[in-house]
Amino acid sequence: MLRNQSLQEYFLILLFLGIFLLTWFLLPRIRKISLKFDLIHPPEERSSHKGIVPTFGGVAFYIGLTLTLFVFQSIDTDDVIISLLTSLSIMFFIGLKDDFQDVSPISKSLGQLISIGLLMIHAELRITSFYGFMGIYELHPLISLLLSLFILIGLINAYNLIDGIDGMASIIGIVVATSLGLLFFNLKMYFYLAVCVSLVAMLFSFLRYNFSSSKKIFMGDTGSLLIGLVLGVLTMRLLSLGYEPVSAIAISRSEIPLLLLCILIIPAFDISRVIFIRLSNNLPVFSPDRNHIHHVLIDAGLTHIKASITVGIINFFIILVMYFSIRFFGLLPSIFILFILISLLIYFFFVINKAYQTKKIKVKIRKYLFRFFIKLSFKINEKSLHKENRIKFNRKLKNIRIFFF
Repeated sequence: MLRNQSLQEYFLILLFLGIFLLTWFLLPRIRKISLKFDLIHPPEERSSHKGIVPTFGGVAFYIGLTLTLFVFQSIDTDDVIISLLTSLSIMFFIGLKDDFQDVSPISKSLGQLISIGLLMIHAELRITSFYGFMGIYELHPLISLLLSLFILIGLINAYNLIDGIDGMASIIGIVVATSLGLLFFNLKMYFYLAVCVSLVAMLFSFLRYNFSSSKKIFMGDTGSLLIGLVLGVLTMRLLSLGYEPVSAIAISRSEIPLLLLCILIIPAFDISRVIFIRLSNNLPVFSPDRNHIHHVLIDAGLTHIKASITVGIINFFIILVMYFSIRFFGLLPSIFILFILISLLIYFFFVINKAYQTKKIKVKIRKYLFRFFIKLSFKINEKSLHKENRIKFNRKLKNIRIFFF
């Protein structure tokens, strides 16, 4: 048994090196072909880059993932490889079509439903029970199906939406895949661990070209949809675990959904925040804007590399804090701690946001604060509300770094 485990770990190391080198070899050639046939992505009004850049880095991801699944099919104890390959292929062609020519949100969503619908035949990739989380146990089959589809669609699109600046999607993908991989390693689920290792290897290799000024290439929808799908499948596999295997990761079965939410906190936070802002402004959910967290960071003056690394560190920090919180304090205290962390995230991105709508909100808050403190000092009169006093008050706020006014 020990020898087999050591052999599997040895092959995982070879897998990392092999996929890393394969992606490194493929990307410049894909870039060259894309430029030769004018398969490029011209910058748009919302784009955070300048110049013409090829967008087909996801082709290398598809090749790497396909090879991984074939090589490790013998340890696929859930027999999901055929369905997973078919689903990946459908998602690959949806992304490829979108990179060639924009696909409408409805058409893309229908294609995604077909792709992930094929996976729903496997109970291992569906949520069939909450195992006591929030007091809920077995789910009705229809609820199980709809909830699983909703979560997968949400994860795929959430990951797709964070692919807005150089390195963001890759670094978040590395953090998430590494975290999931550590869970699968402790659970001795080596097939899914191999998929995680493959993801980390290709994303590390991709970063070299994504950050390059002379050999730049984007993963495009081809890549982000594929990576989002795979991360979604890995998440669903962990959500479908029974009671027995979970003891290996030192947390209870009912605490796994909270841990997975923390691992996926950045994509989940970004898509939730953007949808809330759009609905608050009476805009369609699919309307494009510059309200994503990467836009906020870039507009605040950070470079692509600094913005991507900052978000990656935030993601890693939240995962680390929440894992030990769940392990040592339990479910309810950890939910409270997560609430505090999310509140800090909301505050942080509100403070640094330079969008016009946010500035208007800040001005209103500033006025309310001014009147509130004037009332506390019992000095409400015409003189105290004078413009000069408001200016002095604003300067004090700026000096103590409240709201950065």
